[in-house]
Amino acid sequence: MNAQPGTTEAIVRNHLQAFVEQKGIAAILSDYADNARFHSETKTYQGKQEIGDFFASFIASLPAGATERFSLRSLRVDGELAYITWSAGREIPLGTDTFVVRNGKIVSQTFAAYTASTP
Repeated sequence: MNAQPGTTEAIVRNHLQAFVEQKGIAAILSDYADNARFHSETKTYQGKQEIGDFFASFIASLPAGATERFSLRSLRVDGELAYITWSAGREIPLGTDTFVVRNGKIVSQTFAAYTASTP
């Protein structure tokens, strides 16, 4: 099922596709408003530059092959709000993000991921 271009679902799916297909930080950031906020457990990132810094660090910290094992477990959309759960192999069995999309851009996002310890 394809989402209508410009809808909350389409913007989130495009964002995920840029990440999974490893299109680079610029492609990932193209879905964010200039003044977007990204909330993680440790910090709130303000604007595309800081959000880009988060993604560069996050991608570098991923276990080998994690991107290829990315699986979207659920996607729920309610107007401007989208909620996803995902996994990336045994090392990251659960991740979750919430997005607020306005005028075709992500304006706010929350992120959390559970990283399993491996022996």
